[in-house]
Amino acid sequence: MKQDIFIVASGTGGHVIPAKNIASLLIDSDYTITWIGTKRGIENKIVNDKRISFKYLNSSGIRGKSIFHKIKGSINLFRSIIQSLIHIKKEKPIFMIGFGGYITVPVSIAAFIMRVPVYAHESNSIPGTANKINNLISKRTFQTFPETFSKNKKIIHSGNPIQESFSNITRPETKYRNRKEILNILIFGGSQGARFFNQMIPKCLLEYSNKFRIKHISGNKDYDLVEKIYDDLHISCDVLEFSNEMDLLYDWSDIIISRAGSMTLSEICKAGRAAILVPYRFATDRHQYFNAKFLESSSAAIIIEENNSFSSELGNSLGKLYSDQGLLLKLSKNSKNLFPEDSSAIILKNIPELNEKLNNTTSQK
Repeated sequence: MKQDIFIVASGTGGHVIPAKNIASLLIDSDYTITWIGTKRGIENKIVNDKRISFKYLNSSGIRGKSIFHKIKGSINLFRSIIQSLIHIKKEKPIFMIGFGGYITVPVSIAAFIMRVPVYAHESNSIPGTANKINNLISKRTFQTFPETFSKNKKIIHSGNPIQESFSNITRPETKYRNRKEILNILIFGGSQGARFFNQMIPKCLLEYSNKFRIKHISGNKDYDLVEKIYDDLHISCDVLEFSNEMDLLYDWSDIIISRAGSMTLSEICKAGRAAILVPYRFATDRHQYFNAKFLESSSAAIIIEENNSFSSELGNSLGKLYSDQGLLLKLSKNSKNLFPEDSSAIILKNIPELNEKLNNTTSQK
């Protein structure tokens, strides 16, 4: 008899990527996965496992929207609950786990009505509205950062599920053992705010261009623009539209310049790399700033905010890291120890509906 599990994630990579990593482990252990998403969601690009069955909801956000869109969102919420009830009745999942975003709310409510166990995972240091609601009805809530929710016996500090290949990245003690004349810099702005990185960062590297090897992920819209900027500045740079091998890029890098989304920070810490973080200033509840602050307060990263002094602060920070390469080792070692070592195992072993074989297998990885 098949045992089906509902994975619910859409909206951002921070929701979808950890969900994808958990789904892969469950599929490998002979569970079937029904993924609840939206037809235009990023999950349709990121999740390409043909063993996953997709179901779509007519769901839309409410928070921060106009009156019209709030009314539309409320109607869609009701419709999505009905759709979810139908999917649950047909597929009979043994539990559902949502990874944040407005789409998780109707599925959680429907599961609660149908007495299907609800689990929630929150990626960010500041919980989103959806997971504040989901936490009220969840059997257990997993949090990436240690103080996202108030202490409660059902709140579990799990970290973010990371793909297994990140365990093979060169450790900080080896990576930063000797001083280097040329350092490798990896730059990526993510899906939100890449334009700022693409326009602002290249000129900040001009003073140190002979001290760095640079790889810059531009996104497909700005690829030609970024190549031209580096060419005009006479800076050698490998510009990439995107990469499906981020673990290899992390392994190559000595310094990472990135936004401060939860998944990015989790990968940086798993890899054990020195990072300069530029929080996306329009992120809801400033969650990227607070994500980054968690690292900075542990001497695990440097924060530079997106403001008028950005260029000078980035230049100064790069100069400091090049001159004091012992600081690279300090940042990387501190980051390596910030999150639980095997987040996936923590999550799976705390879901009692899963069989003992899966829990034992995962915890041994």
